[in-house]
Amino acid sequence: MKKNIFIYPIILIFFFSCKGEKTHHHSFLGSKWNSQQIIKFDITTKDSTQVRMSNISIRHNTSYKYQNIIFFLHHSYKENIISTNTIELLLAEDNGKWIGRGKSDIKEFSTTILSPKTYQNGLHSFSLELAMRDNASTELEKLDGISDISFYLTTENED
Repeated sequence: MKKNIFIYPIILIFFFSCKGEKTHHHSFLGSKWNSQQIIKFDITTKDSTQVRMSNISIRHNTSYKYQNIIFFLHHSYKENIISTNTIELLLAEDNGKWIGRGKSDIKEFSTTILSPKTYQNGLHSFSLELAMRDNASTELEKLDGISDISFYLTTENED
């Protein structure tokens, strides 16, 4: 537990030092994502000619019991839903090895989740809704082991 006190500030610095537009961050109380909890990120774009990629970072602990995470990504503009995508991210290989970075019991996985596109100027809302099921039929009430999610847009010409 004492190790984590030193690791959390380093990870937070990483989250907020990403290139591109502002990184939007959400922490889950007790590392539990309640299935009724929809996470909303509001992002204002100012240059409609610039091509952007949608990116996500997920931080989880090694007691997370699934190989993947599945959620719906709802994109709204001027309070109208533009799109809804089902996103599945693999967090572990078939052999159980975690794909994300981290040396302790916390792993972080970052990736681009949508094809590059332009966004109209103004406020865009991106909402994440948990879509995990247990045994393909029962909706999970909560997803244990997910501690943080960050969402951010990057421009196509960034390093």
